[in-house]
Amino acid sequence: MLLYQKIRQYIYTLIEQQPTMKKLPSERELLELFQSTRITVREALTLLETEGIIYRQNRKGWFICPPRLQWDPVNKVDFYQLAKDQDFLAKTSLIAINTVKVDGDVNSAFVGNNNQDTDVSLFKICRVRSLDDRPVMVEEIYCQTAQFEGLEKKDLEGSITTIFSQDYDVKISRESSRIYVTALPADKAAQLQLNSGASCLKIFRQRFNENNELIDYNIEYWVHGAIEINVTSN
Repeated sequence: MLLYQKIRQYIYTLIEQQPTMKKLPSERELLELFQSTRITVREALTLLETEGIIYRQNRKGWFICPPRLQWDPVNKVDFYQLAKDQDFLAKTSLIAINTVKVDGDVNSAFVGNNNQDTDVSLFKICRVRSLDDRPVMVEEIYCQTAQFEGLEKKDLEGSITTIFSQDYDVKISRESSRIYVTALPADKAAQLQLNSGASCLKIFRQRFNENNELIDYNIEYWVHGAIEINVTSN
């Protein structure tokens, strides 16, 4: 067994034997314990991170991954209710809201679905969502400025779905999601307190009203060890 594998097995066993442990020994402690190099220790830690067993926060160290949020993408998602049902404390922090015109898939989705003839003026809302004070997801939400006048003045650290419904009488009836694994861009990694290039789940979510009109287009970057997808078909 190679040294990095021995270190990985040691940490894995340590986690099993101490189920209440939240933080791992420091890299320096592991270096001294195994008389190893930082590269070898980091290789073992990165392997466990890839497996979704531990995670690293910049300048804070390595931590044990808590239980993952369970999500069924077939059903409509309310982040706060989903978290509450699974005994997580959910929090949302607003990074920015801007008025933009975008090219590519986002613009095409609105132009094609809502029968727009030209580029659409959109709000771009950037937020970080946390579970039990751990940042787990960065999201970009796009919606039409003409449909949601004054949205920038609302409390955007709450449920946007609720704002749409209560303040604009716009209700979400269905949504579609596209999901794949990729690497975190540098700006998203910084907002999640992770290293650039860390693995993540990237989710493109489109939400529609009862007339099948596109209401918002969401791009989400999830910490891959924070979410588990379970699909139930009827």
